[in-house]
Amino acid sequence: MSDTVYPLQTPRLVLRMLRQDDIGFLTAYRNDPQVAALQDWDLPYPRERAERLVAAHADRDDIAVGTGTQLAIDLDGQLIGDIFVGVDEHCGLAEIGYTLTRDNQGKGYAVEAVSAVVDDLIDRLGVHRLVAELSPDNDASARLLERLGMSFEYFAAKSFWWRGAWDDNTYYSMTAAQRRAWRVRPRSAPEQVRLVELTHANVWDYRRLRTHRTQEQFVATMDQSFTDALFPEPEQGHPVVPALRGIEADGEPAGFLMWADAVNEGTPDPYLWRFLVDRQHQGRGIGGRALELWADDLRAAGHTAIETSWVQGHGGPEPFYLQAGFVLTGEMDDGEAVARLSL
Repeated sequence: MSDTVYPLQTPRLVLRMLRQDDIGFLTAYRNDPQVAALQDWDLPYPRERAERLVAAHADRDDIAVGTGTQLAIDLDGQLIGDIFVGVDEHCGLAEIGYTLTRDNQGKGYAVEAVSAVVDDLIDRLGVHRLVAELSPDNDASARLLERLGMSFEYFAAKSFWWRGAWDDNTYYSMTAAQRRAWRVRPRSAPEQVRLVELTHANVWDYRRLRTHRTQEQFVATMDQSFTDALFPEPEQGHPVVPALRGIEADGEPAGFLMWADAVNEGTPDPYLWRFLVDRQHQGRGIGGRALELWADDLRAAGHTAIETSWVQGHGGPEPFYLQAGFVLTGEMDDGEAVARLSL
């Protein structure tokens, strides 16, 4: 184990131990109903509890092994949140948690701070595995964990005693090797994107593709898509004909596209049924290029429009599709907004 690094500087923040002048700010934001809504402490949060927490860190200058550490997130000398780090006595397993004041949420401070602490745990302290638990309703926190490279591990029903009742709990995890792989994943646009036929030789490579857990409310899993392709529900009494393509980026499976071919006068246009880019490859422009390739193929085949639909909501695919040129029709189909793209 190398020398302490705290306070730890990030591009915009300082991560340090709690101190006396934090007590008032800590008490205030932990009593903010919006901040505390899905956190594990009881309300009201008394000042005395904040005083005890600060006092417990009075003589510390580093993360403590075998117990918990509460690190302050400092922006320009002001406490704006905190990070819990619990490292087991063998320094093999660490639990993380975090809180940010209401006014400082949505600015990237939390992911900047937690990323730095996670990397310190792995690279300096030698932690092998990291875990985090949270309410299933806390999508914002889950998205932060996913940005770190953590994966959904399991859902535990009525397993967490919270404010006088048993509540559901969700677990995310990541090994040190997975974090290192996440840090070096491809970030730039690939030189080549292709649509490829799925065959017995490559289908298992594409079956492994997955989005983030929080995106599954908008994007079906690969297994769901394969099942629907095998047993498609008839449309207006006519059989649906699914067409499946893998999306290959620089020779590597990176996404999946499935559409329903036009089969009768009632469904004259191809319907984009499923569209997925693997979590490791998101943000590289692969989805947009794949959609363009597919549209070019359909245009060459004589089609003049494409239809699709999606679940609307925060974190959903609507901005992507609108930017690609799809126009909402105002119709809803089984709870999804219908859109059309002219070719």
